[in-house]
Amino acid sequence: MGKMIWLRDETKPFEERSALTPEAAKTLMLMGHEVIIESSKNRVFKDSEFEKLGCKIVPAHSWITDAPSGAIILGLKELEEKEFPLIHRHIHFAHVYKGQNGAKECLNRFVQGGGKLYDLEYLTDHNSKRVAAFGHWAGFVGAALGLKFWIDQQLNVESNNVTLSPWKDQNELVSYISEYLSKSMTKPRALVIGANGRCGKGARDLLSRVGVDITSWGSADTRDRGPIKEILEYDLLVNCALMTKKSLPFLDVATIQEEKNLSMISDVGCDPTGPCNPLPIYQNITTMDQPVKEIASKSGKLAITAIDHLPSLLPRESSEDFCDQLLPHLMDFLDNKIENTPWEKSLEWYFRKTMEMGLTRDLSIDKNLTQ
Repeated sequence: MGKMIWLRDETKPFEERSALTPEAAKTLMLMGHEVIIESSKNRVFKDSEFEKLGCKIVPAHSWITDAPSGAIILGLKELEEKEFPLIHRHIHFAHVYKGQNGAKECLNRFVQGGGKLYDLEYLTDHNSKRVAAFGHWAGFVGAALGLKFWIDQQLNVESNNVTLSPWKDQNELVSYISEYLSKSMTKPRALVIGANGRCGKGARDLLSRVGVDITSWGSADTRDRGPIKEILEYDLLVNCALMTKKSLPFLDVATIQEEKNLSMISDVGCDPTGPCNPLPIYQNITTMDQPVKEIASKSGKLAITAIDHLPSLLPRESSEDFCDQLLPHLMDFLDNKIENTPWEKSLEWYFRKTMEMGLTRDLSIDKNLTQ
């Protein structure tokens, strides 16, 4: 018997990506599953692209009131901070397992509602490698923005005057950065940390395509080191390191007061509120409409960009790539092939973290309560 998968409208500002493409939706329907698409004004794929393939279009955010309890709610970014219990199985990047602000409150909503969270970040194979990720595109765009904002500094351009908007594809982005770089008298010395992962390779790809010299550091270059004063010798830092446990910081507030060439940081890792943050020199992410934040430094200008959904600036390309990775696993999930799969691993993380937090169901809550 087919399942119902419900693609929700994203609520995060400036998010245009989609966890499901029209072609992937068609594939699932041909397998006998029902695909519900919430209408979206921002999604890179228009409602009509899904509708013409036979998907049912419903109002945005209607999963809250209309989705049957057995429906699987699919999205990308975290849910809005609300209080109602969550009764469904949800698939998305939740950002709640590393001590982030609001994590306990979010997970408690699942526990109270009897729902389940399958966090896409923890959908991993037997080698603990993510089976579906945006890492390449995050690094690619993060390097592009870091370089753009470094050029802004050279040209005395205010980076926050214009809201960022998506590029059509990677070639358009590369052309834009190349042309803009030609206006600068110099090119930066760039350092990519976490250079050997998906994200780091994406960053190196962009920088090499526009002719910027790159120094690449892997985990061996940063292990048991910190703060690392050598970083200050570079003009541009692109941090692509995935930190899963607390370690010595790459930079700290005291270090950045010293003499330095470093003037721009692109923190693709972007976890300022988490305990594993390797750059504890800022407190909040930046946004598409305010992408750059100045950092107090006694020895020259220093700024950071730290946007937590960078691939949304290449929404169609990154969504198609991500969905190609996810679809085979989503097909297994809908066919109840969960045992000994990445889905089981992701669910184990959910149970482990809710138990660690001591979260238990409040039996006084009406079991028939939906939202």
